Amino acid sequence: MKSPQQSGSKFETKVKNSIRSGGLWFSPLDLSTDTHLVECKYTDQKGYRITKDLVAKIWKQALSIQKEPILVIGIKRDEDTMFTLNCQIQVTKGM
Repeated sequence: MKSPQQSGSKFETKVKNSIRSGGLWFSPLDLSTDTHLVECKYTDQKGYRITKDLVAKIWKQALSIQKEPILVIGIKRDEDTMFTLNCQIQVTKGM
């Protein structure tokens, strides 16, 4: 049985391979292209909680290197498939 870290690492590799256009690993948790910082999260549980702290952290990291932030979440559906959510992070005022 794979550990959550091993499953998450496998998912990150899938994401990296899908955005191969200039993708560069610079940290075990993050992917970077010329224009985007991609944070990958994976779970084989029923769901994944997205918190304001997580989104703010990704936003701050991306802005610090002048890139647009994206959060990619993989949720295992069954032994052969998973749901993948690609979330572009934006901040809007006046809500």
